[in-house]
Amino acid sequence: MDERTFKRNKMQWITALSRECEIKPTTFRIAYLIADHQNRTVGFAWPSLASLAEKICMTTKSVHRAIDQLEETGWLEVERKANCSNRYRLRWPPGRRPTPASAERKMDRDVPAERQRCPPGRDASVGRTYLSKQPKTFLSRLGGGRQEARFTDQGKFEAEIIRRFGPGMIDVLEKLNEIDPRAVEQLCRRAKDGTLSRVDIAAAELTVAQNQ
Repeated sequence: MDERTFKRNKMQWITALSRECEIKPTTFRIAYLIADHQNRTVGFAWPSLASLAEKICMTTKSVHRAIDQLEETGWLEVERKANCSNRYRLRWPPGRRPTPASAERKMDRDVPAERQRCPPGRDASVGRTYLSKQPKTFLSRLGGGRQEARFTDQGKFEAEIIRRFGPGMIDVLEKLNEIDPRAVEQLCRRAKDGTLSRVDIAAAELTVAQNQ
């Protein structure tokens, strides 16, 4: 799936979920954060309960209840794994999936040309997606917690690490995230600047092995 389609699908999911009266505000905040962690290459997110709770100033019990509600209402698939983070996939309850993008594009083309005039001059600002281009998370502002700068490319470079060093890195990254999420971010930053080596991966694997 290309990046544009991936982002559009996530925003459609978030928008639809925001209109569900039965979804509690707390549950929606957790859903938003899980969607923010969704990895395009592997198709799921794996943030730990502790990491989710810390980012929006909640208890892990509250996070667990929110995830249970999303799973029970059909909006989230949860793959529970022993000794590491759960895996989460965004899902659509029956009958809730939006109109295919191709139909939306056709509707755009059917609008009379005289209504498609572009205003003169240059836009003063350009809108940015909530999910992967914001310098700070939307959720940290909602929760009133710490506003830490985000490494917005982390998911992209997690996928690159998995491609470079094999699928076994999925479990290594999941378990390392449980131990210290900052260590995962550091690996991704090194992958981004081209300094990530096999020695760094071996150190990560050793850290995971020592904490099992």
